Amino acid sequence: MFTKILKKLGFTNEEVSWILYDIGNSAQVLTTCTVIFPLLIAKITPGDSSIYVGWANAIYAIILAILSPVLGTLADYKGRKMKYFKFFLYMGIFAGFALALPFIDYKMALFIFVIAMLGYNGSIIFYDAFIVDVCNDERVDRVSAAGYAWGYIGSVLPFFIFIIPFAAVTLFGDKNTGDLVLGSFTLTYRMACGLTMGMAVLWWLFYSRPIQKNVVQKNYHEPVPHVVRESFSHLFRTFKDVKKNKNIFLFCIAYFFYIDCVNTVIKMAVSLATDMGISDVVSLVVVIAINIIACPFSILFGRFVGKFGSKKMIYAGIVGYIGVICSGAMIPVNKNYIWLVAMLVGMFQGGIQSVSRSYFAKLIPNKADSNEFFGFFSVFSKFSAILGPIAVSIIIMITGETRYGILGLIPMMLIGMIVLVFVKDPEIEKEIIRKK
Repeated sequence: MFTKILKKLGFTNEEVSWILYDIGNSAQVLTTCTVIFPLLIAKITPGDSSIYVGWANAIYAIILAILSPVLGTLADYKGRKMKYFKFFLYMGIFAGFALALPFIDYKMALFIFVIAMLGYNGSIIFYDAFIVDVCNDERVDRVSAAGYAWGYIGSVLPFFIFIIPFAAVTLFGDKNTGDLVLGSFTLTYRMACGLTMGMAVLWWLFYSRPIQKNVVQKNYHEPVPHVVRESFSHLFRTFKDVKKNKNIFLFCIAYFFYIDCVNTVIKMAVSLATDMGISDVVSLVVVIAINIIACPFSILFGRFVGKFGSKKMIYAGIVGYIGVICSGAMIPVNKNYIWLVAMLVGMFQGGIQSVSRSYFAKLIPNKADSNEFFGFFSVFSKFSAILGPIAVSIIIMITGETRYGILGLIPMMLIGMIVLVFVKDPEIEKEIIRKK
């Protein structure tokens, strides 16, 4: 279904295959990471589950941040990008199925969760880097935006099917155990969670097939005799020659600060909303609404780039997220502000992420180095996912007010906006803007 629609919209076979992977993995993120796993771990973990989940997220983020540049440099050599992509893909898929097993305890579940997230996020590094192989700089904004847009739709539609077992035990199961008796068969809470997560992994596996079959690494370095040694040498030269790559590093610094706010909202939205009196049911509806709204606005962002340029659209996303923060801080005053937050997040979340990815791809001087640079891109993204939650938590601890913790994100957005001013547009970006 998705393939026919995307081809009618004018995307090539390779572009369609690349976009389909976003459709697959986004369902896994929404179903398992955002909804089911946090609820499951809270039920089976003694004490405060958020502490354990926080440590699990920090561990995989740090490991991946350390490995990303090295893996990216190794994958820049001919024939290696797809091999690394598949390695992390199947690591995530096998761990995803293991996470769905109904008999594992909370310690094993947290360990498997770290492996699953390493696999998922590791595959995303190479997936992002493949964008320079499936399209040129003139089409990268449209393709990147389509990935996010269709990823949102591809996560919401199957979610309504995947969630059926979990919804059944939640709505009709025993209030104490959560088990649902159906004649001689008992659908337990753990079994329902496993079925829901397992279906999401199957969806991810199915939509990972086209990219493996149809996408080929076109930009690469020729193989060398000592690939590992040469990779570390190349990585060292990149760090050493900061002046040559100043533009990219400046963008990464700006990205680090403004994407920090985006990642913090994504990771902490449900817990922050709960602390401010929003019910679990409303939170779930809000998550679904965000994904639905985000689809058309991600596409609009991609089109607006052609008229106004990438930097202006990133500025628009930053201003939009300042609006998200201010609206979120008003929820304790009036809980209806949660719907304004949902609308603004849906409008700007996918847009700022997709434009950042495509703009970064344009900044890369030699496309054969795409994996290496996207490895750096991943480092800044992963570490930014640590700073924001810490800042929010500290401010809440000091003030005792959730709203003040949220407002603490605004300075980081402003720093990102200021640093972005000093990033020079690549020639292809200037040419696109001149034509308009």
